[in-house]
Amino acid sequence: MNSLDANVILRFLLDDVPSQSAKAARLITASQCYISDVILTEVVFVLEKLKGFSRPDMAILLKQLIGMQNVICNQGLLEMAIDLFSSKKQLSFPDCYVAVEASLSGDKVISFDKELLKHGGGHILEP
Repeated sequence: MNSLDANVILRFLLDDVPSQSAKAARLITASQCYISDVILTEVVFVLEKLKGFSRPDMAILLKQLIGMQNVICNQGLLEMAIDLFSSKKQLSFPDCYVAVEASLSGDKVISFDKELLKHGGGHILEP
């Protein structure tokens, strides 16, 4: 199995460097590929901060990517984090991820982050 770096995923999604985009597309569509949660977080950062994608557009694009038959990832958690990120403009993707991960495992998140405390759910608490 191939574990993908963010730049390969970005070339595939953006189709912005023709020779690299074609190689990325062949690899991702023809073989089993793993996308780690950390790498997807980097992809979200680049799409939002450097490429100016809207959150709803990113949600569609990322869910299509992680829903591909040959892509292996933490799909359930990532889909929920993407949904939260798409609906809560006040939260970063890492905040959404940690809120969803804790919720799924029945844990609490302890934070000083006022936006996370306000928008992350009832399981986000101050120390």
